Amino acid sequence: MKRFIRYLYEYGQGRRLRNVGFVKVEQGSDDCVLHIHGKGLRLEEERSLKLYLICTEEENGIGIWQGDVERVNPAINYRMYYTREDTLRPEMFDRVCGMALVGSRGRVFAALWEDVGFDVEHLRLVDPRMEEYREQRSKQEPEESNTAGPEEAVQESKKEPEEKPEEVQPYANMREEDSVEAEQRREESRGADEEIHAEERADRGMRCTKIRREDLATLPRCEWKLSNNSFLLHGYYNYHHLMFLDDGEWLRLGVPGIYHVKEAKAAAAFGFPEFIRCRDLEMQSAEEDDTDFGYWCRCVKRQPGSRPCGSDL
Repeated sequence: MKRFIRYLYEYGQGRRLRNVGFVKVEQGSDDCVLHIHGKGLRLEEERSLKLYLICTEEENGIGIWQGDVERVNPAINYRMYYTREDTLRPEMFDRVCGMALVGSRGRVFAALWEDVGFDVEHLRLVDPRMEEYREQRSKQEPEESNTAGPEEAVQESKKEPEEKPEEVQPYANMREEDSVEAEQRREESRGADEEIHAEERADRGMRCTKIRREDLATLPRCEWKLSNNSFLLHGYYNYHHLMFLDDGEWLRLGVPGIYHVKEAKAAAAFGFPEFIRCRDLEMQSAEEDDTDFGYWCRCVKRQPGSRPCGSDL
């Protein structure tokens, strides 16, 4: 494993303006941890920054979005874990040459592992969620993508982030080989299983703790990769929270959402096979008019001797 430290600078007008901190890098062959420390950012009303990995792409630079870092004014202390799966293509992991924090008003803070020949203020910024969605869509709807004109394609791409979760599946790996009858049988079986599990949860009691994405750092290190899970990110940026659900025996990590058959397939594909409705937990739903609102869950390991952080509900 390689360990090194690089200074964090604010950039402006094509040059370094001032030093605002440092980044400690722990780089393995297939994963990496960044410890980001900065102060005196002077962000005024801004309270969050978008975090990007900087990669070389031919002679230019590309910024791959990894999430939003919140509560950063006036200082930032943040730990991020990423793997080859978080760099668009696995081979780009070896091209990571720095990281950047970008504000909504154009402020740029960056740390570079080495000297680069491009301007970090004008990176080509990429959101992996939308890249994955476009790739899936092009595979599922080849005829429509071939017949759509340039103006229609641009208009459609602008609409994509505003669609509702059940309509947009930026992470879903949809397959058409399943028959309607088979899907109905699975749904009936799932419904019966959910009733049984709901009774078991009611008997044991479930302690629900609302958390933020950065609170995943309180879990053992082997669980940190979940902070960049595409399904988790989609739910988090739609509902602005996650959930720890603790029944005393198992600790579950929950991603908020509304139950739907297609969503269930996508959730399972990304490691969240269990859906727990708020009504089964006797919780007040964030979507009071929707009885199918709840959490897509997976069991996670506990930090020995620790309790989940966040706010109990």
